[in-house]
Parts: sequence; C-alpha cells; structure tokens
Amino acid sequence: MRIVFIIILFSYFLIINTAFADEITELKEQVKALTQTVQDLQSTVEQQQKEIASLKESQNAKPPIATVQSVTQTQGSRPLLGGKFTPEIGVVADTVLRIGSPHDDTNGSNRLSLRELELVLGSNVDPYSRLDAVISFDDEKNVSVEEAYLSRFGLPFNATGRIGVVKPRIGKDLALHRDILDTIDEPLVIQRYFGDDGMSKPGVDFTKLIDIPSPFVHQLTFGVLEGGTGDGGTAFGSLKRLPTIYAHLKNYRDINDMTSFEIGNTVASGSNKGDKEFKSDILGLDTTLIHHFSPNQDIKFQSELFYLNRRKALVETKDNFWGGYGLLDFRLNSLWSTGFQFDYVDLINNLSTNPKDKELGYMGYLTFYQSEFARWRMQFSHTDLATGKADDKVMLQGTFAIGDHKHKLQ
Repeated sequence: MRIVFIIILFSYFLIINTAFADEITELKEQVKALTQTVQDLQSTVEQQQKEIASLKESQNAKPPIATVQSVTQTQGSRPLLGGKFTPEIGVVADTVLRIGSPHDDTNGSNRLSLRELELVLGSNVDPYSRLDAVISFDDEKNVSVEEAYLSRFGLPFNATGRIGVVKPRIGKDLALHRDILDTIDEPLVIQRYFGDDGMSKPGVDFTKLIDIPSPFVHQLTFGVLEGGTGDGGTAFGSLKRLPTIYAHLKNYRDINDMTSFEIGNTVASGSNKGDKEFKSDILGLDTTLIHHFSPNQDIKFQSELFYLNRRKALVETKDNFWGGYGLLDFRLNSLWSTGFQFDYVDLINNLSTNPKDKELGYMGYLTFYQSEFARWRMQFSHTDLATGKADDKVMLQGTFAIGDHKHKLQ
C-alpha cells in the first residue's frame, strides 16, 4: 500500500514538473520574439535619424530665400510660383437701380445699370514682389484702369513700396474700392474734392510700420502722384506735370478684446488750377471706432474731415474749405446690417453759378449679406444741392464676386 502511494506521488510531481517546463519554454520563446521586435524598431529609428540628419544638411546648404507665402520652384529658366503660372483671377460685378430725382445725374436716374465690372488680377512676380491690377468696365462701354501696380517687399528700413496706378492712401474711403464701402456711393466730400468715383493716379508710395514706444501701432505712408484729381474733383488743378505729394499716418489700438480704435492724419499738397506751384494744401483727419458684441454683431463709427487751403485763388471768393462725413453702422447678425451717414462739403468754384456754397446730405441704408460673395443693399439719400434744389433717390445695389479677388464683400 505504501509502495502504491509513493508511485502515485511520484507521478504527480512528474506531471507538474513537465507542465512547468513547458511554460518556461513558451515564456522563453515570447521573450525571444519581443527582443527581436525591439531590435527591429531600434534599427528603424536609427535609419530615420540618419535620413533626418541628411535632410537637415541639404537644407542648410541652400541659400536663404526671402519669406513669401508661396513656395518658389524652378522650371527651366522661368520661376514657377505656387506650382502654377496662371495668376489669381476674379470678377466683381456692381449693379445699381436708381429711382428718384437726381438733378445732378439725369442720365443715371430711374435706370438699372451695370455700374461697374471689375476684373481683378494678381500674382507674385518673384519672392520679393507682387503685381496687382484692377480693370473696370461699365455698360456705357467705358474702360479704365483703377489700379495696376507692382509691390516691392523688404526694402531698406523694412518698408514696402508700390509703383504704378494706385488708389492713394489719403484718408480712409479714398483708398477703398466701392465693394468695400458701407454705402452705395462715396461720401460727398470724396466726390466733390477728389472725383465722382474717387481717384486713381500713377505714382509711387512707401509704407512702413513705425516702431516707437506707444499703445498704438503706427503705419506711415509717403507718396508722390501725378497731378490733378479724378473726374469732377476740384481739390487740385488740372496740371499733371506738377505732382501731388501726400503722407498718411495710421494709428491703431485694441482698447480691449472687443473694441478697437483707429485714427489717421493726412497731409497733401498739389497744384491749384493750372499754376506751376504748390498752392493747394489738404489736411485730413479720419477716425474709426468698432465695438464687437459677438463675432457677428458690432457697431462702427467712422468719420473723415478734410480742410483745404487754396492759396492765391483766382476765382474763389474764399481760400479755405471744409468737408466731411460721419457714418454709424450696426452689424445686426451675420446676414443683416444697417446704418446712417451725414455729409457736409464746402464747394469750390461754385459761387459764380450757384446760390449756395455748400451741400448737405443724409443717407440711410440696409444691407443683406447673402454670402461672402453676394450682397444686396437698399439705400435712401437726400441731398440739399448748391443749386437750391433737393436730390432724393432710392437705390438698390447687387454686388457679386467670383474667383480669387482681394475685395471680400463682408
């Protein structure tokens, strides 16, 4: 009996030892496989480190390139910017329906017109410069070059230069295209002093950020333009060979996360009529205050004031003239905005034919933003003309854009 018990006990230990030996063998195999995996990963990491080091060496060997938004490539001897030769192309259409009694614009009253069709072109020329152009057409078959200029970046003192046909940075609205304005028409002071459609002139200007200790960000622009003004403008004379010189200082500050303030100062000097001397001087002040209630709700107050001094005037009974406007705009939500504008302007060369020497205007508008590229606007305006008559009109505007363009409709 004792022998049987010993045999059973021996057999039990033998079975246990065998199972334990199998587990040890299996564990060894797993450790071996894991070790091989770690070795493979280590080899892969070392190879990647070598490739990264080689790539860094090749990049460090290249000459430095001026910073631009697109990557410059080379195809033959011609630079290839952004992987394409085709420039950015866009079209902005501005249609206007006028209803009313505009005494100063009888041809445009009670009429639906394609007031303006802008062809917008632009592209980088090389890593240091860019070419932009805006060509305007209308349904009267008129063609004009609103802008066509070369921008050169990285000039001495970190300045940026423009040369060509430009909209000068005189004040606020004069530098903007119509599709960026809050109203359908330019303010009266812009129309009467600088031109019915604003002013575009051949010239050159330089813009630079001024780094001085101040709570404001300062940007200074200095420019020289061909003499004269736009069609209907009276601030300068018609002599083109005497240039117009101007400077604008823009001062911007974020008051807090929801409110920003901008104030600008302008000085300009040009010819008076056909004189060969600088006898017309302009001082300008523009302000813009914007407060955001939410990402899609804000209120904006914008104003501009111009003072003109025309020395040795031959016709005018006075030498000093004032003009300006004040605009209050409410952005109600992402789709709607409304606002009001008041205009005042002293007229030049006016007293010999008209009984009054100034004009007053009142304007209200409602804007519907169908999308970023489609906008509708209805506007009512009343103007007390220098002729003694009143000009009342209702205007409906549709502005639409396609393609790549600089002028977003919001």
